Amino acid sequence: MHPLRHKLPLPLMAAISALPPLAIDMYLPAIPGMAESYGTEISTVQYSLSVFLVSFGFGMMLFGPLSDRYGRRPLAVFGMLGFAAFSLALALSPTAEIFLILRVFQGFLGSAATITIPAMIRDCFGKDTAKGMSTVTMIMLTAPLVSPLIGSALLTWFDWHSIFFLLAIYAAIVLMLIIWKLPETLAAESLQNRQPVLNSYKVILGTPVIYPYLATFLMSSMAFFTYLTSVPFIYITWFGVSATKFGFLFTTNAGALILANFINVRVVSRIGPRRMMHLGLGIGSFFALCLLLATLLGLGLYWTVVCFFMIVGCLGIISVNAESLVLIRFPNQASTASAVARTLRFSTGALVGPILALIYTGTPVPIAGLILGSLCAAIAIQPLIKPEPETRE
Repeated sequence: MHPLRHKLPLPLMAAISALPPLAIDMYLPAIPGMAESYGTEISTVQYSLSVFLVSFGFGMMLFGPLSDRYGRRPLAVFGMLGFAAFSLALALSPTAEIFLILRVFQGFLGSAATITIPAMIRDCFGKDTAKGMSTVTMIMLTAPLVSPLIGSALLTWFDWHSIFFLLAIYAAIVLMLIIWKLPETLAAESLQNRQPVLNSYKVILGTPVIYPYLATFLMSSMAFFTYLTSVPFIYITWFGVSATKFGFLFTTNAGALILANFINVRVVSRIGPRRMMHLGLGIGSFFALCLLLATLLGLGLYWTVVCFFMIVGCLGIISVNAESLVLIRFPNQASTASAVARTLRFSTGALVGPILALIYTGTPVPIAGLILGSLCAAIAIQPLIKPEPETRE
């Protein structure tokens, strides 16, 4: 067992992992006010979401190998310092154009801190990586639950600038805690035997055994982003719920992810991440079929809510175990492996919008069909998994 396993500051690691949802969800209520403040269209300010996600993805691809080469702690310090600095700059941004440029750097540098967390968990948890990932994810998921509420509360008393001042303060506090509490988890021999950055990608992409797990991870991502993109249409437009009721319903599905990760922490050490992934696939596919039938038969809102609750929870179990099954195979390239998986996840999410636009019929039926199809595709991939030990250790 790794000597630091029981000394890892998991709440601090969750606070680092929470940067993306905080940086995205907290300012969403402020977008109309920001557009008015800058004297521009709302769509211009909305581009700041896309540029953040794209720069975050590119940053992971660069900083993942650097974390494997130079260590986890230096990248966490560098990334959090950069995120804090550019959050402060965003609060003082004079024009919409400068705001968009600064968001690129905020996402790019923030990725340097967050990409270290899965690798640190893998360093210390080894074959129990899925358990550690679920623990951190369970804590981190409070961020998307409270971020819009915090943003709305700030707008009640102040203007949109206060949101980015708060992000800068949050990042500065987390930076101080990183310097004080976060240990270096990468083994000393790995630091001494530094490999060229591109070699890490060659090792990962040259390991065919991970491809079925990566494909499963991406299919679960396709299903999750389909839900995330479509749920406002289903609840508000199709079922006609109020904005307040939508917020409550959306929170229950976020709660499903927390519950799923809690269950995973309790069970995965006994039955293994591969069986947990298969269990999630089986139950998730069943409720995806129920969702499709409920939509076709017009069974109403609460059948849909129950199906989504179960599906979202199962997707959480599938994704955390599939990613862990990739990471545990790379003791010396864990950050790079995480960068590959998570960049592909973002890319898969970007495909959902065009696909939904292509199959749009004005009803939730194609949405339910795409979720079910994604999970069925993931099940079809499973026979490609070779019966071998789940770790190299």
